[in-house]
Amino acid sequence: MTNRYAFVGVPCDIEALRKVEAYSSLRNQNWVGDVALQVGLFCRENWAFTCFRALIEDDFGVKLEDVKKFDIKKGKIIGHKKDGSTLEFPLGKSRPYVRVGCHVCLDFAAELADISVGAVGSPANWSTVICRTKKGKEIFEGAAREGYIEAKPIEEVKPGTMLVKKLTEEKRTENLEEAKKRGEKGASVLHIKTLGQSELAKDEGKNFDDLTSDVIDAGACIACGTCEAVCPEGCVKVVDQRPELTGKCKDDCTDCYFLCPRTSLPQIALEDMFFEEDAKRETGVGRHLGIYAARAKDEGTLEKGQDGGAVVAMLSYALDKGLLDGVVSPKSGVDPWNPEPVLSKNKEDLKKTSGTIYSHSVTIPFLKREATK
Repeated sequence: MTNRYAFVGVPCDIEALRKVEAYSSLRNQNWVGDVALQVGLFCRENWAFTCFRALIEDDFGVKLEDVKKFDIKKGKIIGHKKDGSTLEFPLGKSRPYVRVGCHVCLDFAAELADISVGAVGSPANWSTVICRTKKGKEIFEGAAREGYIEAKPIEEVKPGTMLVKKLTEEKRTENLEEAKKRGEKGASVLHIKTLGQSELAKDEGKNFDDLTSDVIDAGACIACGTCEAVCPEGCVKVVDQRPELTGKCKDDCTDCYFLCPRTSLPQIALEDMFFEEDAKRETGVGRHLGIYAARAKDEGTLEKGQDGGAVVAMLSYALDKGLLDGVVSPKSGVDPWNPEPVLSKNKEDLKKTSGTIYSHSVTIPFLKREATK
């Protein structure tokens, strides 16, 4: 029996999952058919947990266990401590700790998701929600109709999409420049060059050794875990944010290279596969069917959730109404703020995942394991 799972991830996770979905029949990756909804979170950059811990604890002397919530607002990282005090410092101070693959990512607003969500563009304690596909918009409208969220058109709030577009442009400009510099040093960033599906032909016949040289050692890997999830022999594992070969590959297997979102990313072809024709393209925002400001109506979700709790509220609606069987997303693990992927099958468990963690979670292999149980 096929499950109906929602997947929540940052833009590079969504890119990875969409590419697997697009070529699932070609590469025998039927498990991805269990993904009924993809929710993407706005992301400028993020950190491996060990680096985030070093930033907060070593540079600023604050124990992660003493922080109840983090926010990124107006160019600052803000840690809300359990004693009521706050830690604030410029976002720029975190740049040396950012994952190296983030520096060549061009997607701020999760442009391949069914629904994209983030704080940017909406007032405090609200989220900007970009409905990109019909099924994404149906979940959003149902949650509003049934009283799970309060929503209004983005045109009715400030600063609106102008700020989303600004941050998208900044990310693309900075990271294209970084990619250019790497290319001049001999480390070409492959996915930026590949907008057409015809580019995929060059990926045939390449294996994990090629993936290591072309992506991992080149600093483009995003530790999405796609290579681990799609390996038919189970011999690729992501260890400390780096894919490693733990066994012997089949001689003719090229799945890890072909399906990696950083060997090629046929963005336009993927949009045409998954988005309806009436999803208009808007520069700096991507294709969509409507953009809104939203927040949870449930006080508990509103208080605990990130930026109004819109993601948890919308997915709670879908779980309650039987539209989804579960939600795969990261939550804080045994070590405070060290994310681990979980499957939430009801809204009570889903609420426990509320709040952005900011450290990266390798979630796609977990999704594959849950889908194939």
